[in-house]
Amino acid sequence: MLTGNSIPKFDPQIYTKIALNELVTYSVYFLSQSNEEVSTENIVAACFLMFPQRFALRGYAQWPDSTVVEKRWLDCRNRGLIEGSTARGFSLTPKGLELAEKVGKTLSGKRPIFKSRGSERVRAETRTRAGRFVRAIEDSDAFRLYQVNREHAQISEFDFRSMLLCTMESSASTLRNNLEQFRQYASVYERKDIDVFLDFCEKRFARLLTEVTSQSEQYQGGMMRRKIK
Repeated sequence: MLTGNSIPKFDPQIYTKIALNELVTYSVYFLSQSNEEVSTENIVAACFLMFPQRFALRGYAQWPDSTVVEKRWLDCRNRGLIEGSTARGFSLTPKGLELAEKVGKTLSGKRPIFKSRGSERVRAETRTRAGRFVRAIEDSDAFRLYQVNREHAQISEFDFRSMLLCTMESSASTLRNNLEQFRQYASVYERKDIDVFLDFCEKRFARLLTEVTSQSEQYQGGMMRRKIK
């Protein structure tokens, strides 16, 4: 459980100059480092307790502004910094982890806030998660077709969406977000072959990735809940 005593204190003169998205990303990082549940409630609490001057409710400094935090984590997810949902919790993407570590150095005056063992654990968890998604790509029908036929591969829309862990109803923004996340996971293992494959898919299905979607569809972004072995 988060308490004021368990939260690091930062200089307002430093954190008030840092973008809200970066502070939210760092809050997810902090929760992961601390073995806390990365839920929406804990993200709100961490943002407020660490950065009260950025996340306090206007006119009521003793209360957090959960609406601001919600808007920021949605934007962070759309930008590929975090992944997850309110139902299953959140985690950093490789891109988000890199940003969070940079923010941590800024907040602490370039001194590590956490012990190196904690940072190594989060990086190891990110690498393990990346490995699962890399294997999911390798096992997909779309990737197998591409391996055999390369640029002549006749990948169907269903196979493309399935490879991205999406349904036929998933919005263009969800497809784009998942494609970007898969790129990040492939980069963790330096899988150039997967990156080239994703470039091929992006060109082939450009129409699906650029369709205009409603705000409600964008809100539902994120990877489809499907078990990755």
